[in-house]
Amino acid sequence: MQLPEKLTALKPYDPITGQFDIRLDANESYFDLPAVLKERIAAKLEQLDFNRYPDPLATDAINAFAAYYQIPAECVTAGNGSDELISILTNCFLQAGSKLVTVSHDFSMYRFYAALAEMESVVVPKTEQLQIDVDALIAAAQDAAAVIFSNPCNPTSLGLPRAEIIRLIERIPGLVIVDEAYMDFWNESVLDLVSQYENLIVLRTCSKAIGLAAVRMGFAVANPTLTGYLRAAKSPYNCDAVSQTIAAEVLQEQSLLQSCRNEMIVQTQKLYTMMNELARKYPDYLDTVYPTRTNFVFVKTAYAKEIHGALAAKGIAVRCFPDGLRICCGSRREQTLLRYAFEEIFQPE
Repeated sequence: MQLPEKLTALKPYDPITGQFDIRLDANESYFDLPAVLKERIAAKLEQLDFNRYPDPLATDAINAFAAYYQIPAECVTAGNGSDELISILTNCFLQAGSKLVTVSHDFSMYRFYAALAEMESVVVPKTEQLQIDVDALIAAAQDAAAVIFSNPCNPTSLGLPRAEIIRLIERIPGLVIVDEAYMDFWNESVLDLVSQYENLIVLRTCSKAIGLAAVRMGFAVANPTLTGYLRAAKSPYNCDAVSQTIAAEVLQEQSLLQSCRNEMIVQTQKLYTMMNELARKYPDYLDTVYPTRTNFVFVKTAYAKEIHGALAAKGIAVRCFPDGLRICCGSRREQTLLRYAFEEIFQPE
C-alpha cells in the first residue's frame, strides 16, 4: 500500500504539554465560567437525549452567536472550531492546483490545510514592521482562488484597519477569508459587511474572548449564498450537542463576556507596558515589543529559544517562534510572577 506523501510527511500537532503553574502560551482566556453559569449549563445538559444526533445546523448556538454580534442568523455556519471551517473552505470551496495566498507571519494552519488540499500556496512577506503589505497582497492575489489571513494577526498581535480590509475585498477577485479570532479585542471588524460582498467570509471563534477553548465552537459568517454552500459542504452533525448547548448558554451572557473581555484588554496593555519596560532594561535580550490588538504580545528576540526554556523551567509556558516570543495576557498575579521570572533570568544572582 502506498500512502500519499502529503500524509506521510506530516507530523502530529505538538502543543506544549506537561504541568505549568502559569499557561500563557495558547491565547486562552484566563477566566473560567462562574459556578452559577456552570450549574445552569449542567441542568441543560441533563435534558439532552444522548442517544440522539445533535441539531445539524446548531440552531440555538447560531442564534445566540448572531444575537451577540447583531448579525443575521442566516449568514452564520457553525463549525467544530475555526480549524474545521478552514479545512472545509480549502477542500470544498477551492480546488487542487488552485492558488491560495497567505501572508507571513501568520497562523500556520492555513498553509497546512492548503497542502492537504493539494493547492498551490503563495506566501506574501510582511513589511519589516510585520504589517501586511496591502498592495503586494492585492497584486499576488489577482489570479488566486482565495486569500486568507488573520486580523488581528496571530502571532504578531498587529491589526489591519477596516478600510484596508475593504480595499482588499474590493480589489481581489477571489474569496477573501478574514480570520477575526481576536477581533473581540479590537474594533475594526468587517463582520457587518458580509451581505454586501459576494467574496467575503469572516471566521470567528469561541476559544479566545468568549472563554470556551474546551468546547471547540467556531463560526463562519458570509452572505446567504456562500452560507448555503458552507452548510451543504460540512459534515451533517459536525457540532456535538454538548458543545452547542454550552455555546448557546454562554453567548447569552453578554454582560459577563464583555466584562471579561474588557479586563483582558486592560491586562494585555499592562503586559505590553511591562514587556517594554523589560526591553528597555535588558536590550541585549529583548528587542521590539509590538503594539497589540489582541490578548497577547509579540516580542522580537534573538534568544527566543533560550528564554522560552528558562521560563518553562520556572513553570511558565509561553509560545516560542524562531525570532520571538508570543505571550498571552494572564491575571494580575500571573503577570507579576512573569515579571519576577524575567528579572531572575536576565539578572541572576
